[in-house]
Amino acid sequence: MSSPVLVPSLVETTSHVDPKQAFEFWRCTALAGFGDIGRRHPRERFAAKRLSVASAGWSLTHTVSSPVAVEFRSRHVDRNARGMVVIGLALDGVGYQEQNGRGAQLTPGDISFLTRNRPFVAGTQSAYGEIRLAVPRKMFEAFVGDADAFAGRSLGPLPAGAEVRARLRGVAGSVAWMSADEAQAAVEGVLHLLGHLVDGAARRGDPEAVSQAAVVSLARAHIARRMHDPDLNPQDIQRALGLSRTSLYRAFAETGGIAAAIRDARLDLARRRLEARRDKVRIASIAYACGFTDVPTFNRGFRKRFGLAPGDLRPALP
Repeated sequence: MSSPVLVPSLVETTSHVDPKQAFEFWRCTALAGFGDIGRRHPRERFAAKRLSVASAGWSLTHTVSSPVAVEFRSRHVDRNARGMVVIGLALDGVGYQEQNGRGAQLTPGDISFLTRNRPFVAGTQSAYGEIRLAVPRKMFEAFVGDADAFAGRSLGPLPAGAEVRARLRGVAGSVAWMSADEAQAAVEGVLHLLGHLVDGAARRGDPEAVSQAAVVSLARAHIARRMHDPDLNPQDIQRALGLSRTSLYRAFAETGGIAAAIRDARLDLARRRLEARRDKVRIASIAYACGFTDVPTFNRGFRKRFGLAPGDLRPALP
């Protein structure tokens, strides 16, 4: 009896490439076809690795990478891929996405949705890990719901989603060793669980809470996208999102305000980078890369938020 044919898989990495050429190699190979690709920190070393598994109808990638920024414009829409819906699971890092007037800041445990038939922007501000499952629209809608209604949205790391996250991690870890039939059943299992998760979320939501959450989610996505810009302020977010000042400020009233959200997002990213032992960039450089204009202000804000100095997490390099 012959052995079942495994689904095709491919491992891509920059480990064999000259570090100075690593980003260009990754942009022109692994990320080719994903739009205009940029770097968040051009002076820092770039490294990435990705497992890709594909069947006749769906594909799955598991990526660990230095930060990148993606702009998927109208000219990038591929006729062969426009019917695909992408389900993402953030494993590590701070990211963002915006599509169809919706957006989200992405942190570990978040489940996100994008469609390949419309423009979007996405990326990360720190080194990241993610799993992405791309399935045909008809398949997604049979198990989960209207793809266009999900585009640009995300589900936070709520306890109710633990089973979906665990199943997606499990599939990513073993799918390269599955037969086509086994892999198809595994993917359908993920979609089945996801359908139950979003159905439960819809039943629990009330219109006012959902409206407020949408404003917060889109604003946080914009903050994550532009937090490296020291000129980012609440008025920029208000104009960019087409919101009234009242709507924006009301959405953040219970969490300290929109200005505090910008500051805290920058401090959270800075702490993540300081705690990453592989990230050997100077503390001052990290502060500037996170949008702070001077180190003393960064130090004071860091100590107030976390109760310790940046150097307590990692001594400054000489």
